[in-house]
Amino acid sequence: MRCIGYIRVSTTDQAVNGISLDAQRAALEAEARRRGWDIDIVADEGISGSSHDRPGLRRALAGLDAGEARCLMVARLDRMTRSVSGLARILARAQESGWEVVMLSPGIDTTDPAGRFTTNILACAAQYERDLIGQRTREALAHKKSQGGTLGRRRNVDQAVVARIHRQRAEKKSLRAIAEQLNAEGVPTAQGGAKWHASTVSAVIKMYAPA
Repeated sequence: MRCIGYIRVSTTDQAVNGISLDAQRAALEAEARRRGWDIDIVADEGISGSSHDRPGLRRALAGLDAGEARCLMVARLDRMTRSVSGLARILARAQESGWEVVMLSPGIDTTDPAGRFTTNILACAAQYERDLIGQRTREALAHKKSQGGTLGRRRNVDQAVVARIHRQRAEKKSLRAIAEQLNAEGVPTAQGGAKWHASTVSAVIKMYAPA
């Protein structure tokens, strides 16, 4: 079987932890020989594991998806990804495209039943983590809303504009008329835009107390 070996090292790995590309390459080539596989090595040098821009990994995954090889092999999990969710995404991609994943550490191998069982557990853990984050986010937003807080970006309106809007409303001027006048004068909105609406004026009135 033909596989693609992926190796990665960051500047910190080289300087502080003593991890080298050569050591990873040697480990992968030795494992490939043991299994009787052909292996091509793809590397990312001087790139952090948290970076989303890893040309070597991107090229390796594209080759696997295209059927150029049947397995992705890495020496350690943190060489490929630093999160359970990141691993789950790669495993899902492998399953969808029909290729395998082998990690020498922590011993993940989707070419056998035990390895596939382990990866399923990790995928479930990643989904659980995402669900918990979503739940905490919803609860935090609900609490903020119940306390009268504002959601989304903070609006910043010039205080002179706020005073003017309140004054015109006190004079019984309609929201639409106020918006049209602000637009005609090119007054920017709270988010820096140039288009006011009746709803925008109403939001400013509710958010800012009269000056």
